[in-house]
Amino acid sequence: MAWVCLAAVIPAGAVEQSPPAAPAAAAAPADLTVANRYIVTMRATNEFGATPTVRAAGVRDILEALFARGGPMEVDTSEMPQGTAVMLDGQPVFRVLNGDVNPEAGETTRGVAGRAAANLRLALRDLRQSRDPNYVLAALGKTLVASLVLAGLLWLLSRAYTAGAARLRGYVQRRSASMVPEWGQQVVGGGGFSELAIVPLKLLAWAIALLLLYQWAALVFEFFPYTRPWGEALLTNLVDAFAEIGTGLLRALPGLAFVVLIFAIARFIARSIRAFFDGVASGRIHVTWFDETTARPTGRLLSVIVWLFALVAAYPYIPGSDSEAFKGIGVFIGLMMSIGASGIVNQAVSGLMLMYTRTLRPGEFVQIGDTEGTVTSVGFVTTRIETLRNVEVNVPNAVITGNVTRNYSRLVGNGGMRLPTSVTIGYDTPWRQVRAMLLIAADRTASVEKDPPPRVLQTALQDFYVEYTLVVSVAEPRRKVLVLDELHSNIQDVFNEHGVQIMSPNYEADPADKKVVPQDQWFAAPAEK
Repeated sequence: MAWVCLAAVIPAGAVEQSPPAAPAAAAAPADLTVANRYIVTMRATNEFGATPTVRAAGVRDILEALFARGGPMEVDTSEMPQGTAVMLDGQPVFRVLNGDVNPEAGETTRGVAGRAAANLRLALRDLRQSRDPNYVLAALGKTLVASLVLAGLLWLLSRAYTAGAARLRGYVQRRSASMVPEWGQQVVGGGGFSELAIVPLKLLAWAIALLLLYQWAALVFEFFPYTRPWGEALLTNLVDAFAEIGTGLLRALPGLAFVVLIFAIARFIARSIRAFFDGVASGRIHVTWFDETTARPTGRLLSVIVWLFALVAAYPYIPGSDSEAFKGIGVFIGLMMSIGASGIVNQAVSGLMLMYTRTLRPGEFVQIGDTEGTVTSVGFVTTRIETLRNVEVNVPNAVITGNVTRNYSRLVGNGGMRLPTSVTIGYDTPWRQVRAMLLIAADRTASVEKDPPPRVLQTALQDFYVEYTLVVSVAEPRRKVLVLDELHSNIQDVFNEHGVQIMSPNYEADPADKKVVPQDQWFAAPAEK
């Protein structure tokens, strides 16, 4: 008969085998199952030398014979010298020996036999129901009803998800248009944020659907006698899983409360730091050790340090932090950061050096290598410079610390710069006259500041000429090229007006006539007045 099965693998003809001659060897335990239902685990070899596997096979033969005979099928237990026997209609079926129980776990032969008898009653009930055509038809009807209910619930879940996802998409699309910057819209796309927003809703819908399918399978298995143990196991596993989750949450509550307390304190400290340094940056709070340039980055740096300390302090209290998976993730993240963040750390340290040594400040006109322009911002990683051609250049801070930086605005004091330009004039022209003409040209240039006043310096005495350098002040360094253009035009006009020849480029001998442009030729075609 197919209604009795053994979970242990029983070799063919095991029942007919003679008991082994040497029963001293330890034998593997064997689980006795009837109608796919677990009854008892046999571990001991009996006094006749039968191993647990042979004992289970013998029980199968006895149960087949007793069930074929019929009867009330009353199950009971009876105490015997070497254990407790399980009886069926007064006939011993099997014994629970002293070697079948674990005394250290508090098991007794009477207790194990009682549970085995209860399991056998359920198995015999399932056997009777499996032979009842009316019961099988009722089970099929219940399965059909359960399937229809499942289909209806899945349909309602699908409709609810579709409606909820549509409303959530619309809401996110309306809000993202005003809250997400344009670059974010370009990177993610028009519907990218809405699709990301419905991911949690989709996961929830799938979880509910899987839970419904799981429950349907457990109920259907319970409807049929042979699969009823599977259904009971599914329900028990589900209840145990939820109980374990609930117990885990209850156990994690003290740690979570401590984590929340740590992050609340860190948030209060970080907000206090931010408020203080924002006040320094805006000028509401005056301190001697910080200025407006370094206040805001210092506040951000201290806030990051506070949050890092909070994370380190809260880490041991996070649920699951002592698990191997959590430790593996932590090692992986640490390895990735140690490998990939070395360059970023170098740039950040260089940025801190630039900030706190005050090498550069926003608004100053500087030259770093071949890059010349106005500093717009000094960050932790890069410094932004707007060049004279309105091009924004991001210079890595490590490059700045490794190169010579020329700051044209630092010593001026008003955010401008000192702008030099040179001309070469022969020795036959009085230097006082040259000095006066250069000052006249500077005075005609509207973009040149009057304070500090322009200066003329004799910077070199060459073989054929004297080099004169005119130094003027410019309020807006970004207009350097335009100022030089206007200044050079005025210098040429003034020198031509007074008949003084500019000696650049070099020459070998004095020309017969001076190389000057008469005033009546200043606007020769195609020039316009």
